[in-house]
Amino acid sequence: MTLDGAISVILLVIAAATIVYLFVALVDPERF
Repeated sequence: MTLDGAISVILLVIAAATIVYLFVALVDPERF
């Protein structure tokens, strides 16, 4: 895997985690 490939995978994981976190915060705001 090249450095560009690794960076794109890391960015995808961060973006997905952020979307999931925001979705959970919207659905269940009592936890936050």
